[in-house]
Amino acid sequence: MSETNITFEYYYGNQANQFTFYRIPKQLFVNPAFKDLSTDAKVLYGLMIDRLSLSIQNGWKDVEDRIFIYFTLVEIQELINCGHNKAVRMLAELGSEKGIGLIKRIKQGLGKPAKIYVMNFLITENPNQKEDEKVDSEEVLTSQKRKSGVPKNGSPDFRKEELIKTDINQTDVNETEKKELIYQSINPSRQRFPESENSEIDRWMEFRDIFKKNIEYEYILQRDPEMIPEILEIMIETACSRSKFFSINGAQIPAERVRERLLSLNAMDIEYVLDALNQNTSKIQNIRAYLLATLYNAPKTINAFYKSMVNHDMYAKSRHGR
Repeated sequence: MSETNITFEYYYGNQANQFTFYRIPKQLFVNPAFKDLSTDAKVLYGLMIDRLSLSIQNGWKDVEDRIFIYFTLVEIQELINCGHNKAVRMLAELGSEKGIGLIKRIKQGLGKPAKIYVMNFLITENPNQKEDEKVDSEEVLTSQKRKSGVPKNGSPDFRKEELIKTDINQTDVNETEKKELIYQSINPSRQRFPESENSEIDRWMEFRDIFKKNIEYEYILQRDPEMIPEILEIMIETACSRSKFFSINGAQIPAERVRERLLSLNAMDIEYVLDALNQNTSKIQNIRAYLLATLYNAPKTINAFYKSMVNHDMYAKSRHGR
């Protein structure tokens, strides 16, 4: 933050009522249903509600009289003053496919921005939906996930038997294409994700789900509720980044290798990262760079780290016993 001599005055009387404010529903902060929604996503939802008035003025509504807005990634980045990956993450959190469902984005194609339907935040259950309809919806979702080419367990340890069951052998492709398709099935980071806004959001959600499962997120979150979400965000942003290289301890490491290493991490590796952070006594200049380097090196340094801790404790006890 730049050091400027700015003086802010007190509010007097009814002065606060003279200004225009963005409205963020109180329910997003007090209702337990929204507890997992980030503060950034809640702010973005408030900005989207504000844009509804512009849509009403312009007559942006469909044949069913439902209002929609236009809000591109670039506009979100400029208004919230955030990076590309953060804007994608917020849209994914609010989205209807794998997010909470406070917005629905409709692709238009031909370079046109997506229509965004801002859903009412008041939670209501649909009493008319029959039980068999719910089952059908779940079956469709399960079927779609099976077709996605991403392993159900989200892990690179995908069994050969499951690969054999795919449709690869039933298609007319050459050996090189077969190997590429198999590798994409094993490793989500190698999937060919299109570059559109919608695809980037889908990709962010895919990696989030995979990482959360790999590191046993709900369990590990209890260890450090503040740091774990930040570690998860670093993993997702790195996996989704368009950068070709990452700087790890001063070395330029290919992005693909970093992505594969992050996909191999488990809950024990994350525990190690937290312990290493707590044991560190020197000042950390760039916490995100430090965490990324520690995550990348975790599989190779975890054993030596804990062995040194055990040796230190044993040495301390032996000296104390003298």
